[in-house]
Amino acid sequence: MKKGKDPKYLEFVRTLPCIFCYDPNAEPHHIIGIGMGAMGSKAYDIHTMPLCRECHQLTHEAPQKYPQVKWMIQTQERAREAGVL
Repeated sequence: MKKGKDPKYLEFVRTLPCIFCYDPNAEPHHIIGIGMGAMGSKAYDIHTMPLCRECHQLTHEAPQKYPQVKWMIQTQERAREAGVL
């Protein structure tokens, strides 16, 4: 497994509803705009949260407007409760 990659964690995130609007069709969003990834690369998979397509796009358009760190921590807490972490 490459450093920072965790397919099991991403699969878990895909089972969760959007953390913002609760749409059941969510996908993993890697945190952006706060220095969690190297220039031009994605943050580690552990730094993801479930977002639906619309919320994902809005977050990419204005990352500072959304509480990504809070959402990331909430997702990690759910993973711990589920025994994924």
